[in-house]
Amino acid sequence: MISTLGSIVRSFFEDFLKVQKGLRPASVCSYRDALRLFLSFVSTTAGRPITKLVLEDLTSERVVSFLAHLEKAPGNHIRSPNQRLAAVRTFLRYVATRVPEMLDTCQRVVATPV
Repeated sequence: MISTLGSIVRSFFEDFLKVQKGLRPASVCSYRDALRLFLSFVSTTAGRPITKLVLEDLTSERVVSFLAHLEKAPGNHIRSPNQRLAAVRTFLRYVATRVPEMLDTCQRVVATPV
């Protein structure tokens, strides 16, 4: 089975966060909001609609740029980038278990300093 970004995102929410981790709805919404912001940022920087993104678009460089973007955005508290990074790290740890070819990228993102 070929894993697409969309199928992995769905599995992350439906299987991993809700079933395996047993997170409450508010926590799942927090992850959703963080990934929505991140994927929208990736879409903009990749110059493609969000529906055309692929796993290879999720680079460590884009994560660092995303965090810098959050720090500059008005109204963001210092905790905001850290919370978003935690959500993106959790997602990419999950990606690494589903798509071993992405392990190198996932490791670099997880190693991104707070």
